[in-house]
Amino acid sequence: MQEDEPSVNHVSRHITAIIASMLAASAPIAVRAAESDTRVVVFDDVPIEWSAATADGPATDGHELRSGGQSAVRTLDLPEAPANQRDARRIIAEVEVEPVLVQAGGKARPGDPWTRLGSVEVILPDKTGASPRVAEIMRFTTAFGGPAVYRADVTALAPLLSGRTTLSLSISTYARPAWRASLALSYSDEGAGVRRPAFAMPLFLEPSLTADRHVVSSVVSIPTGLERPRLRVITTGHATDGSAGDEFTSRTHVLRIDGREIACWRPWSEQGASLRGGNPASGRHEIDGRELWSSDLDRAGWHPGLMVEPLMIPLPELTPGRHEVELAILDIRPSERRGERTSHGYWRASAIVVADEPWPIVPATPSTGGGPPVPGAGPGRKPDPRPRGGS
Repeated sequence: MQEDEPSVNHVSRHITAIIASMLAASAPIAVRAAESDTRVVVFDDVPIEWSAATADGPATDGHELRSGGQSAVRTLDLPEAPANQRDARRIIAEVEVEPVLVQAGGKARPGDPWTRLGSVEVILPDKTGASPRVAEIMRFTTAFGGPAVYRADVTALAPLLSGRTTLSLSISTYARPAWRASLALSYSDEGAGVRRPAFAMPLFLEPSLTADRHVVSSVVSIPTGLERPRLRVITTGHATDGSAGDEFTSRTHVLRIDGREIACWRPWSEQGASLRGGNPASGRHEIDGRELWSSDLDRAGWHPGLMVEPLMIPLPELTPGRHEVELAILDIRPSERRGERTSHGYWRASAIVVADEPWPIVPATPSTGGGPPVPGAGPGRKPDPRPRGGS
């Protein structure tokens, strides 16, 4: 299957200059042991499964079950945010998933051998009593019958991951038993790099954009005093019958800010050839003398057993004030009759606006000329060439 290469209408002209400046200004780094690193275990080997008889409510080990057991939810205290973003920490989210084995015909097999969507979300209560906002901080897909470990750098989402926080871990299984899963967050004093994460606002989490409803929009208010506004987008294509359609065909995504088209792309993933070892229950077929596995196939932004990488889009258009952000996914496969079943394509889409606190201004000297610094800059180092207030 051959697809057109993704096209992008808007590309930040400053990215190359920023990277070159950082490399030029970099100095040997003395790595020290981070004595104050913290690892928070949110869920430890909890069962994720589904049964129509499972009611929402507390489980036996301190978390709650929702959606028939597909989701585990827990409220806990995470490390407090640093008083100064100079001390920003790197945050890594790690999920471990393992299939539950059952006995069938004298052999052990996975209780749920299929690939399933998984998600880690922060649930933000609304102070007005409206429905809570949900921020998807990580998405992954389970392997065909195999265990997997997923790691995501979520440093940019630090404003959502401090203090009293409600987190959800979900897998879209319809089996029982199915999976056991763990989630941990690691906070490190080293590794935040240029990040000074000061703003993170979820825009939307849409589980099913379809041909009949292919546009989602939201309004965001950007405070003053921020820089590098970006949109963190996660989208993956699927089909209700698990074949053809939007699982194996990319669709054009169009991002608009205040009605103006800013970016256009097509999510796509071609990493399947290296994943056979983690997909023992994958379907296999011989075509033209070569064995092909289902896990081999190119897919619309995801692969069995891998985390879905978010797309980061710089958005200098998000100046202080109120903005409308719209995402449209074009030409999704409409509902159609196939034999005795009706099926359609759909896309799961989420987006979060993030931004940083500016670095302080370096006093003007003959060697630096003043301006925003590259972290670690000093006498003899060049200033950061980035324009103020942009990305």
